[in-house]
Amino acid sequence: MSASLSRKSLFGGAWDSKADPIRPPWSLPETAFTEICTACGDCVAACPQSILLKGRAGYPVVEFSRAACDFCGACADACSESAFGSRDESPWRLTAHFGDGCLSSRGITCRVCAEWCDTHAIRIRLEVGGRAHPQIEEAACTGCGACISICPVKAIHLEEAI
Repeated sequence: MSASLSRKSLFGGAWDSKADPIRPPWSLPETAFTEICTACGDCVAACPQSILLKGRAGYPVVEFSRAACDFCGACADACSESAFGSRDESPWRLTAHFGDGCLSSRGITCRVCAEWCDTHAIRIRLEVGGRAHPQIEEAACTGCGACISICPVKAIHLEEAI
């Protein structure tokens, strides 16, 4: 797997990371974003949900353990450097995925992720014997992260949709 690194990312130490961090919604692709973003923190300060933090080299990253993104656009509006794309497009291509630690998959009754999913992208598939497996309808998942902050065992993560 090859990755494209900007000079700023290379000298900022990003060469050792396994995956790109989750940037605010509507951010430009990673290389372009890190070239344009000045790490001023205006988008971080503008986020009403407080899910944006200064990450490596001061660039904004989304931290879903705090709350969900409501796609208000305050971060993009606060940016004076054009590090964000058009808000007419999808904010990002992220969808939720379940890890092995999911309580429901282990036979423990838990449906909290499905209850908190406003778009009803999470469905609970029941099996004979009492187990239930959560499933994601990728077309309905906005990648807002509401399921991440509410999961009691942190078994949910976001991945870029293919």
